[in-house]
Amino acid sequence: MKTMKIKSILATALMMVSLTTMAQIKKGTVSYDVYMSSDDPNVSAYVDQMGESTLDIHFTEFNIRTDLIMGSFMTNSTISEIDYDTSLVLMDGMMGKIAMKVTDEDMSDDQRAAFENVDVELVDETKEIMGYTCKKAYVTTEDENESVVWYTEEILPVYRKGQFLSEEIPGLPLEMEAKNGKMNMRMVAYKFKSKIKNEKEIFSLEVPEGFKIYTPEELKKMGMGGR
Repeated sequence: MKTMKIKSILATALMMVSLTTMAQIKKGTVSYDVYMSSDDPNVSAYVDQMGESTLDIHFTEFNIRTDLIMGSFMTNSTISEIDYDTSLVLMDGMMGKIAMKVTDEDMSDDQRAAFENVDVELVDETKEIMGYTCKKAYVTTEDENESVVWYTEEILPVYRKGQFLSEEIPGLPLEMEAKNGKMNMRMVAYKFKSKIKNEKEIFSLEVPEGFKIYTPEELKKMGMGGR
């Protein structure tokens, strides 16, 4: 009788694990409102002129695309593909339509350290965002900049890379708060869709018509910092 009970418990546990795995969402588009602010009056005036900002993250098991729309000033898109060492960066703003193909080797030592030397602390604290239970994480870079991330384990991108998706965080961020220099940024998700239209076009690494290709070195000379 005890053996039967043990087998029954094991079967139930395996079924629950299976259902949890099946329930995890590995593909979709999440949209965020982006709130920017600054204690510096000059930066604050710039932010006020910028207008509403948004962020979209599209992901599959093999691709990531981020579209950061900084009000009326600029749209910055980054497209990457798993097992492919070159990402495509597209910038559309006052300097025109600029395209850049970058690899990890194009990053400066400081930029590489900022991505590689990151400390992630997962905290036993939860809150609900868009109906998803989210857990808290603190992310600290080598230069001691700290971000607060609220992520849900119910949506787990398999391929996580770049500024907004990290392998060290076991889920999709639905709220992020960070400081970059004199700029404070807070991103709060307001919509998630598990289907992606026009996947081939969205994740294409071909330079779109109308964009001019620059190297990271050329952009640095233009004062745009490369990456």
